[in-house]
Amino acid sequence: MSSGKNILVALDVDFERALGIAKQLKSLYYGLKIGMSLYNKIGPQGLLKFDELNVPLFLDLKFHEIPSVVSKTISTFKQFKNIEFMSVHSLSSKKMIEESVKAAKEISNKLNIMAVTILTSNNQTDLQNIGIQNNIKEQVKLLVNFSKECGVQGVISSAQNLNMIRKLVGEEFKVICPGIRDKEEKGKDDQSATFTYSEFNKLANKNTFCVIGRPIYSEGDPLANITKIINSTN
Repeated sequence: MSSGKNILVALDVDFERALGIAKQLKSLYYGLKIGMSLYNKIGPQGLLKFDELNVPLFLDLKFHEIPSVVSKTISTFKQFKNIEFMSVHSLSSKKMIEESVKAAKEISNKLNIMAVTILTSNNQTDLQNIGIQNNIKEQVKLLVNFSKECGVQGVISSAQNLNMIRKLVGEEFKVICPGIRDKEEKGKDDQSATFTYSEFNKLANKNTFCVIGRPIYSEGDPLANITKIINSTN
C-alpha cells in the first residue's frame, strides 16, 4: 500500500469521529489538520488527545488580531509536543506576523508559522469586494514575499501557485496546499482553486504538503478513500 506522507488530513467532523479517523489512517498520512470548527468544540483538552498520537499537527486557527493578543495566544500552546504548523493571516500587520514567529520560536524550533495567502474558496470578485484590485496571482505573490520578509517558515496557498511560489522563495520554504479534490469532485463545493492529488504531486517537493478532508470521509470508507487518492494517477 502506498503512503501519503505529504497529506494533512483535515478533521472537520465531530470529536469522536475525528479521533477514530486519525487512528484508523495513521500509517497513511503525514499529519492532521485541526481547524477552527473542531478546535472550538474540543478545546485544549481535546487537542491533547490528538497530540498523544505523536503525529505532526497543523493547528489551523488563522490568527488575525493585534500583535500582543496573537503572541499570547500562541504561547498558550506550549504544552503540546506535536504541533508542527500554526496559521496566521498574511493580510495583517508586519508586527503581528513577526510577533507570531517570535512566540513560536520560544516554544520550539520545530513549530512553523504558516501565513495564509488567499483562501482557496476566494475568487477575483471576492478580492474586489474588499478593495483588492490585484488579480489573485499578483496578490498571492505580494503576500508570499511580505510573509517571508516577516520571518514565517511557510505559506498556505493553492497548488495552482506552487511553481510561482518556488521561484519566489526557493525550495526550502514550506508550502501547505488546501483544495485537493478527486477529478470528479473538482468545482463541486466551496473550493474554487482545486487540484487533484496526482496533479499536486507533480509539483510538490519534500517541503510541500496538501490538505485533504471531505474526499476522505464525506461518504464511504475513509481507509478505502485515502488509499484510492494515494494511488491515483490522474
